[in-house]
Amino acid sequence: MNEAKLKMAKEELIKRVKEFYGDNLLSIVFYGRHLRDPDFPEIDVVVVIDKPYDPVKMNRMADFVENIRDPIEEKYGYHVSFELYTREEAENFHSGYLDVVVNYEVAYDKDNYFQNLMNDMLNPKKAMDYVKYISTIEYIQVDEERKE
Repeated sequence: MNEAKLKMAKEELIKRVKEFYGDNLLSIVFYGRHLRDPDFPEIDVVVVIDKPYDPVKMNRMADFVENIRDPIEEKYGYHVSFELYTREEAENFHSGYLDVVVNYEVAYDKDNYFQNLMNDMLNPKKAMDYVKYISTIEYIQVDEERKE
């Protein structure tokens, strides 16, 4: 029973995302515990769009909540936890990707965009470049109080 309800919720979520973002949509990827346990009350999803249609990320997040997340939550009773990225944002390493690569289900992937992104993230050389990037800290020496 819950498997059917979960499937319907995900299908409607996919439909709403496709309708809302249209040609700007790159990927819809489900991940997380609901993939293993249909009784789990949360659906985790990553949505990647090509270009920001609004320069303010908070406005894009609010649009997603109003047009996609809230209707699904109200109709099916699942909490929808989402990550919404533009192409540029998605191509920067996110620690959240570590949760995604463990177990994910690609629902939509224009030109294999997300799959290629994950392959890059899992490539040892490229992964080390990301680690170097996020671990680079600029060291600024602070002068000790001068003794006179």
